[in-house]
Amino acid sequence: MSKLKVTDMMTKDVVSVNADMPLFEAAKIIIDHNFDGVPVVDKENKLIGIITEYNLISQSSSVHLPTLQKILKDLKVLGEDKSYFEKEFEDIIALKVKDVMNREPPTLRDNANYEEVLAAFREHHNVNPIPVVDAVGKVVGVVSRYDVLRGIDKKTKLS
Repeated sequence: MSKLKVTDMMTKDVVSVNADMPLFEAAKIIIDHNFDGVPVVDKENKLIGIITEYNLISQSSSVHLPTLQKILKDLKVLGEDKSYFEKEFEDIIALKVKDVMNREPPTLRDNANYEEVLAAFREHHNVNPIPVVDAVGKVVGVVSRYDVLRGIDKKTKLS
C-alpha cells in the first residue's frame, strides 16, 4: 500500500462558491481560474455541492447557461414580443448556483490514500475536481486528475 495520501497531492487553498451566488458569477470564477469546477459550501465551509463546467451546460440543449444569461440580459426585445419573453428571460437571468449544482458530489476524506483517490476518479470519471472533506464535512481541499498524475511522481519517490 502506498504511503501517499490525498493531503500530499490536493490543493489546500480552495476557491469555493455559495449556493445563492448568481450562476454568471460562479461561471466567471471557474473561467478566470481555469478550473473544471468548484465546491459549493455553506457559511461553516461545509460541502453542500459542486458546480462544474458540465453543470453549466444544459444537458438538453447544450447551451452554456451563463453565456445565455449574458445574452438575454443585454438583448433588446421590442413591442409585443417583450411581454411574451419577459418571464422566461427573468427566470434564466435569475439562475443561481443552487439551481444547477450537483447536490451529491463524490468526496474523499482527508485520510484517503492514493489508491482510494484513483478509485474515486475511476468511479466518477465525469467529476473534476473531487472535494476533500474532514470528519464533519468541511472542505479542506480539492483533488483533480492533474493532481493524481503529479502524484505518480511523488508515489515513486515515497515507495
